[in-house]
Amino acid sequence: MLELGLVLSGLFIATTSMAVGIGGGILWTPLLIFAYGLTPQEAITTSLLIQVVGMGSGSVAYYRAGLVKTRLSLLFFLVALPGVIIGSFITVNLPQETVQMALGIMSMTLAILFVTSQEDIQEDIIDTTSQNYIKEKIAPILPIPAFFGFIHGSLSLGIGEWLIPALRNRLKLDMTTSIATVIPMMFLLALVASLIHYFVADTIHMKYFAWGAAGTLIGGQIGAHISRRINERILKQSFIYLMTLTGIHLIFQAI
Repeated sequence: MLELGLVLSGLFIATTSMAVGIGGGILWTPLLIFAYGLTPQEAITTSLLIQVVGMGSGSVAYYRAGLVKTRLSLLFFLVALPGVIIGSFITVNLPQETVQMALGIMSMTLAILFVTSQEDIQEDIIDTTSQNYIKEKIAPILPIPAFFGFIHGSLSLGIGEWLIPALRNRLKLDMTTSIATVIPMMFLLALVASLIHYFVADTIHMKYFAWGAAGTLIGGQIGAHISRRINERILKQSFIYLMTLTGIHLIFQAI
């Protein structure tokens, strides 16, 4: 029963993550804490490794579709990398209650962001076949991966949910191209963070990782394929409710 639950969770979380560009850690980490009894540090490390599989699967699918802006994705990865490394080393020494409180606050913040964000842009009118962008438009976006790289390394939370609105509003990329550009970046960052967490703290649970990754591998492909067909508004509203409830529960558990 445990194995089936992990596979189905991986299928659902990866499909959702790949379809809307969010990091799977915002769902995996609370699930592993509440449903499977892992400590926050154990859940973060296991979550990161599972994300490597899901993000890798999704990256392959998006690359095959020719949707990834390689230069942008690599640039965001390099900007976020120092924060990921620092965050990964710091979190293993934090008290569990602190980590859990931080997870709850970030979940609530993410829900509020989704409520207030104005992503329904009609003018998706840049040349999405080009890899060249005006530096003046990219520079204001770079603090997002720089800061949330630290959050990703320390709490296993994604960067896409913060970066995609900027790509949509600032660069006028369409939703699918924004997601396709962010996913490979998050794959590389999750790989770096998971390796640091594993070697520093050695808190991975291989059983949870193996079964969760199995579902994630399939979900990564499905999510990438349905990203252009999904009813984004319904999924967004469902995500808001889920993050609000998760955030409240995490905060109360930490008090």
